[in-house]
Amino acid sequence: MKRIYVLLFVVILSTKTTVAQIEELQEKVMDSTLLYKNGEGLFLNLGKAGANKINVFATIQSGIQFSKIDSGSRSSYSNRMSLNLARLHIQFSGLKDKVQMGIVTDFTSTIPILEGWIGFNLYKKRACLLIGQRQTHTNNRLAMADERFSSFMSQTIAGKSVDGAVYGGLMQNFVGATREGGIFFESNFNIKKAKVYPSIAVTTGEGQNFFDPTPNIGLKYGGRLDILPLGDFIKNNAFIAHDIYRENKPKLALGVAASFNAKAGSPIGSDNNTITPIYNKAGTLAYADYTKLIGDFIFKYSGFSIIAEYANTSVTGKDLYTNIAGTKKLNTDTASAYYNIGSALNMQTAYVFKNGLAIDARVTSVQPEFAAATSKVQKQTWYGFGINKYIKNNAIKIGVNVNYIDDKRIVLPTKKLTTNFAIQIIM
Repeated sequence: MKRIYVLLFVVILSTKTTVAQIEELQEKVMDSTLLYKNGEGLFLNLGKAGANKINVFATIQSGIQFSKIDSGSRSSYSNRMSLNLARLHIQFSGLKDKVQMGIVTDFTSTIPILEGWIGFNLYKKRACLLIGQRQTHTNNRLAMADERFSSFMSQTIAGKSVDGAVYGGLMQNFVGATREGGIFFESNFNIKKAKVYPSIAVTTGEGQNFFDPTPNIGLKYGGRLDILPLGDFIKNNAFIAHDIYRENKPKLALGVAASFNAKAGSPIGSDNNTITPIYNKAGTLAYADYTKLIGDFIFKYSGFSIIAEYANTSVTGKDLYTNIAGTKKLNTDTASAYYNIGSALNMQTAYVFKNGLAIDARVTSVQPEFAAATSKVQKQTWYGFGINKYIKNNAIKIGVNVNYIDDKRIVLPTKKLTTNFAIQIIM
């Protein structure tokens, strides 16, 4: 009887070994694989050991918005149906992740190519050099993730929020377009358990105009430093308001960023020559330099998240004038009529249940640098509340959000209430 048991054990052991050998042989022989993941799209691996990889996915988001605006003694109502997002994402990684490329098309914008870049990994993926148009490092934390991860769903065009509901007051007043064209350098290293991410960028300073001919007056220089003292987050979870991956350990990220936009031709340095010209003593087009400082943090654990972001902007320039004759000098109060200068503090929190239901709240305070009727930035308070439901590994998101904007402008203060209902599908 014992001999029978021994013989059985030998047969089972040999069978397991054979299966393992077959699987290993299949991996070596197989040149290409095709795989679809809910919420992440189609993955095509080309060559042995996945030497070249292509990820293709599309995002569709459609919604309905209801608005009420109280201005003085009058109230107005409006509603609309819109295609908020219609995008195709193509990402390529080749030569064992040494080269990366990305293209994002935007069918709701007048500019068909929203992102287009190529990157080269250096020093065993400890550094990366990227060229093209993409999300910039020099903005606040929540501006560094694309719109499909936004906790508030609403209409957007080319990364710019039409009504502010998606991003809130900080980004509406001091960021605008979240993508820029230029050269980006990213790196990362460890200090014991902590992870550190320094990055720098040199861009056109004109937002999403990299693929259009633009008369570049000056460049934008900036950088960002992120410190994660408790280690890395899951995937891109450090730049998403919701803890959609439900971190199984407490995670914290602290970030600072700064940028200097030389001769900015638009109010927040995100467009091309959209403000009334500013001149130097010789009557030559000059414009002012636009500086932005950012500080933020995010904490996540087991579905809970809390984020705080602070932005401060200012302009500098020597011997600048608002007329070609050089008789009207640009100073602090007149500069506020040309540029969005001031500060904003954004705070929001959220909780994602295990069943994918997410509840979040947000409040943003906006303060102008110079309180005047002509200032582009006016004192505002933004309040937001949202409920979202994530389904099938975040492939489907259904949500409703309510935003209340108390615009305390000096001339004709207004109060705006918007309600957005939207459905998003990633395939």
